[in-house]
Amino acid sequence: MYNALSAMTGEQVMRILSDMLISTDKPSLFFEELRRAGRLDKWFPEMKLLIGLPQNIQHHLEGDVWTHTMMVIDEAAKRRQTVKQPIPFMMSALCHDFGKAVCTTVSEDGVVHSYQHEKEGLPLISVFLQRLGADEELTAYVLNMAELHMEPNIMANAGSKLKKTNRLFDSSVEPFDLIQLAVCDSLGKLPGSNDTEVFLIRRYERYMEIMSRPYITTDDLAAAGVSGTEMLHEVQEYAHKLRLAGLSRDDQLRQSLAYARTLSKEKRRS
Repeated sequence: MYNALSAMTGEQVMRILSDMLISTDKPSLFFEELRRAGRLDKWFPEMKLLIGLPQNIQHHLEGDVWTHTMMVIDEAAKRRQTVKQPIPFMMSALCHDFGKAVCTTVSEDGVVHSYQHEKEGLPLISVFLQRLGADEELTAYVLNMAELHMEPNIMANAGSKLKKTNRLFDSSVEPFDLIQLAVCDSLGKLPGSNDTEVFLIRRYERYMEIMSRPYITTDDLAAAGVSGTEMLHEVQEYAHKLRLAGLSRDDQLRQSLAYARTLSKEKRRS
């Protein structure tokens, strides 16, 4: 099969890849075999760039980025039945560190850094998924997850406020899946750790509870006298921030209308 991949279309490779990622206990074995057979170049060149790519030994004693990625996808395989979108989740685990290939540097004292790799990797992920014929929904999911994959653990370790974690979850295509990816990222290295999971799940539960409460809509704002498409949009965004902060519907409306009055005064002055 490994030799036959080179003659397949991108869509055919995607089907094989998706089936493998969703059905095997250790997806790393598939990629390790491709590596040994020298078959990464055509369909997986972004992954080949991870081979031998160093990491900061303070956080990654397991070795290069390839090794870390293999460990992460195997951890993700253990959790794929719990997430909302299993195949996109597995693809996100596979692609999450592509950016390290273009932004890894070594300082004069020998310390390895990969600043902004979560953002720098997005163009590489896009090219990779386009090569395999991924649809827009899958691509959007993976790009969103890759861009945000560092944030849950950073916030958990910092003990960030509820409003901040709510905003993170609100910006995620699937916040529960994002938490699982972050945990797999922490477990897929040496030393592995899932110290952040309890904090993140508790915050996710709070977020879901808050999002289930009554909230202000543009119809509510229009009925209360807010007019104009631009004004409604701006005040609705403000109301949504109040919702994420956990305010009641009445408080959202009261503060949003006060904000609308302030905006109106500023527009009249200008």
